[in-house]
Amino acid sequence: MKKLVIATIAALLLTGCAAAPAEKIELVRLATHDSFYISDEQIAEFEKSTGYQLEVIALGDTGSLTNKLVLTQNAPIADVVYGIDNTFASVALENNVVQDLKQVNYGDVCFNYDIQWFEQNNIQPPTSWRDLGQNKYKDLVVIPNPNLSSPGMAFLITTYAGFETKAEVFAYWRSLRDNGLKTTSSWTEAYFTDFTRYGGTRPIVLSYASSPAAEIKEGKPQSKALLKECFRQYEYAGLVEGGANSAGGQALIDFMLAPSFQESLPWNMFVYPNPGTAIPTEFEQFAPPAESVIGGDQDFAADRERWLTDWSDVFDN
Repeated sequence: MKKLVIATIAALLLTGCAAAPAEKIELVRLATHDSFYISDEQIAEFEKSTGYQLEVIALGDTGSLTNKLVLTQNAPIADVVYGIDNTFASVALENNVVQDLKQVNYGDVCFNYDIQWFEQNNIQPPTSWRDLGQNKYKDLVVIPNPNLSSPGMAFLITTYAGFETKAEVFAYWRSLRDNGLKTTSSWTEAYFTDFTRYGGTRPIVLSYASSPAAEIKEGKPQSKALLKECFRQYEYAGLVEGGANSAGGQALIDFMLAPSFQESLPWNMFVYPNPGTAIPTEFEQFAPPAESVIGGDQDFAADRERWLTDWSDVFDN
């Protein structure tokens, strides 16, 4: 006790008898993709209910996010990650950059088209991704690069699941390449730069079944998704291995799985919440989940590198 008193007096003398500083609020660092959104009200709710302060670190598309965590695993830049999906989960798990992954939401990756553009140009819109190599869709399609983007990887997986032989897959890819397919570094670039709904020149974009909900104008949808043979994407949150604040990270994961955050997902990020949470009427009417999905049974971990090599053989040579 005597030592404690002496140490306290010494500390006060060194600080000019200043008052003791307020207790430091612990920081929770969230690494995520560029499409993540959390409202100021939700941040305030999380911080008030847990006592932690939230810092959001956006690291590009899902592929870039995952790769960044792998590259910084010896000096982790975050405590928790959100946005790694089932197409990139094996990369994170095999490299031991996450301790566990919990499903937060899901979305169906499929092509969207600009309804008005096709009406004004008197062109029949596609009914399936299988149509996109046709000449009437030349220079009209944009997708994010599968090397960097989870939707891009999802499309690559879809094509492998949609054909019986590798030769058929390659023939389809070549039809897209020769028909002027454009690839971008991220979904954000493909959708908000190249898609005609935002001033671009491409009226067909690889996106999500839920995306048309963002394009409702005066009660009418301005875009439509091709809902057959889509890929179901699950997004996860997990603790970053070696993160400085695992308790805070777990508190954030629990917050994301709670009803308040789940109910906000459709309008905040245009994804579907976990089963058991209702989706808004506008989503049910204009942006429902896919009618059919394929590719979920593919071995992502075993075949990823081969798929990407195959893609490069067609599109980079």
